[in-house]
Amino acid sequence: MDEVVLAATADIHSPRYISLYRSCLEKLEDRPKLVVFVGDIVEKNNISAARLVFDVTKCVLGSIEVVACFGNEEYRGFEDRYRELYPWVKWVDDEAVVVEIDGVRIGFIGTRGALDKPTPWQQKNIPNIANYYRELPEKIRELAINVRDKVDYLVLISHYGVTYKTLIGEPRRIWVYLASKSMESIIKPSLFDLVLHGHAHNSTIDMVYVNNVPVYNVSLPSRKRIVLIRLGKRKVVEGLLKWM
Repeated sequence: MDEVVLAATADIHSPRYISLYRSCLEKLEDRPKLVVFVGDIVEKNNISAARLVFDVTKCVLGSIEVVACFGNEEYRGFEDRYRELYPWVKWVDDEAVVVEIDGVRIGFIGTRGALDKPTPWQQKNIPNIANYYRELPEKIRELAINVRDKVDYLVLISHYGVTYKTLIGEPRRIWVYLASKSMESIIKPSLFDLVLHGHAHNSTIDMVYVNNVPVYNVSLPSRKRIVLIRLGKRKVVEGLLKWM
């Protein structure tokens, strides 16, 4: 099995961090074959600003496979508009997609994710959001079971955090609004090889293991770089060896 290098990032909030994003792309030491956006591509549902992100990506990396999940800044109810305007992106919204690169089949399950406590705004404006967050881990687990045997690697991309372990650096009082510890129960090697999340702009933790599965916070404001990950020989390692 050949090695596949994927690039992952989140929280570009275009156009806010577009210059940082471009600079980080230009500094990549390896050329990825796949780019994964883990939500908050744009700021406040500025749908047209996503084009800046995709144009910069193509300008620096050329034609490349793109997988993305939505974040809280890509507002609920506008998913079809994003798909309509950017049809070359493989959008995943509580669903799975399989990408084959150089004979390697990589499955992605994408979601905005869950929170241990809905924000006051969510509680007021999104009906049944608390129930959705409670039920999401089981929904994701069922998706993973259905896809696992069809791929070489299965990756969970969740905009919200999936553990508190990667939230260090954020005020502890808001951790319940940044992640769901309940997601830890479905993060296991029998389901996932790798987990990527964003949303935690101020986290000082790059990567942790949850039940022996590597979990990365790929938030651009936190990492100040694009995260490169190599998939090969059934091992998942961060691609920029100098950061290991």
